[in-house]
Amino acid sequence: MNRCAGLLADACTSELAGLISVAGPAELDHLTFRSSFKYGLLNDPAISIDIPSSSSFVVCELAGGEVRHDSPAIASARVSDFFLGATRVRRQYQDLIKSKEASSSSAWMVVTAYYCAFFAAIEIAKLFNYISISLASEDLKALSIKATGASHSAFFSSGNNNFIGQPHAGKLVFSSIGTRPHVVAWQNALRFTKTAFKKKDWIDASHYITALQENDCSPSAVRNEWNYKRSDYYGAVGDARASEFKKLVGNPKSAHNFLCRTRGLFSNFDPCLVAVLCEVFNSAITQSHARATEIIRNTRN
Repeated sequence: MNRCAGLLADACTSELAGLISVAGPAELDHLTFRSSFKYGLLNDPAISIDIPSSSSFVVCELAGGEVRHDSPAIASARVSDFFLGATRVRRQYQDLIKSKEASSSSAWMVVTAYYCAFFAAIEIAKLFNYISISLASEDLKALSIKATGASHSAFFSSGNNNFIGQPHAGKLVFSSIGTRPHVVAWQNALRFTKTAFKKKDWIDASHYITALQENDCSPSAVRNEWNYKRSDYYGAVGDARASEFKKLVGNPKSAHNFLCRTRGLFSNFDPCLVAVLCEVFNSAITQSHARATEIIRNTRN
């Protein structure tokens, strides 16, 4: 694991340690969708939801009618949510390695790597307090039954279903992010890399920031090009274009070295960008998961 991935893992582990200290040890062997943050939000009676506007809702934990600033129910749901998300990242990375070993089409590998990076970025962002949530129609129905607030009718008439939550005064305030959650996920990735690396005068760290700032070669643009726009990339043309990409997949050190050689500058739709982000974010999640698991085990002892 390179030092930039390690720095991200340090920040994630610190946040998880704080949440675990409030929530208590999670039952890691019994996590299901009922352990997720979304499920807790919609079903835990300890969690209250208020709707102050047509594009936002506010989540808090109440005790005796007062806001609980430590919020153990919310902290517990966030810890469980991380472990569920980390499992999704691990499985996606395993699928990527299996695709490489099976000599699957390069385009399919690019898309698989993209979603590994995307899922990992979402989980890291949550621990930097950019908490994403998407609500399907049945989720919105459950939310409408539970939530109260002056803008209840306007909110459920708005059609909003993608949100980012951030802490404020002991509560989580969720605001609509429109219909482009992938774009927002990478904007949040840029934010958390800047936050994590701001105290380090590391050239390699600056290269990750450069890579995420280049809108002409964004991860989403790479995915769209390879998955939707260029059907020929599912054949020999894609194999030739992705030759370097395939060398980086499964090789975090090589991916980091490639980033440093290019100084974070990638040509349009270069799949190597996806490989670089996949490796660094997956490494950070893997290490954070291992450390958080150890924290929970020590808490029980």
